[in-house]
Amino acid sequence: MMKTRFLMLAMMMCIAAMTFSACSDDDDDDKGINVPASVEQALKQRYPSATGVEWKQKKSYYVADCWLDGKESNIWFDTNANWLMTESELYWNDVPAAVQTAFSNGTYANWVQDDYYFLFYPLQPMQYVIEVEQGKLKYQLFYSEDGGLMNTVDISGKDDTIYPPVN
Repeated sequence: MMKTRFLMLAMMMCIAAMTFSACSDDDDDDKGINVPASVEQALKQRYPSATGVEWKQKKSYYVADCWLDGKESNIWFDTNANWLMTESELYWNDVPAAVQTAFSNGTYANWVQDDYYFLFYPLQPMQYVIEVEQGKLKYQLFYSEDGGLMNTVDISGKDDTIYPPVN
């Protein structure tokens, strides 16, 4: 009886250890990366009010995960410290009325809204992204500021990172 309890306990502990070790927190994987001083300086020059900065590396990009004006943001730089894109999380109420109307009248209006983002680029027009899901399907809908649907990306079961456009 005692041996059975011990084996059950040992088995449960092994399962728990495997379960927790299989989980990965992206933020923890990128701690301690070596960010060039020029990239850190570029962030300070562009966004001096950025707080809680944690650096990640995504492919060849340096990404400052931080807070800007009360919004969680990701600020992207290339290896030459060129600013490429700022992505900030939004609330539905922060999405422009034209985008809200276009979404509400569009194909995905009945899908569950998941997240909202604002994308700001150095040379391209601003974009708003609405992530929607239905069952196992998940899409990112890219809108112009005036409500035009610019792009639809299927991210079902994929990495949902929005990368800067390639020029």
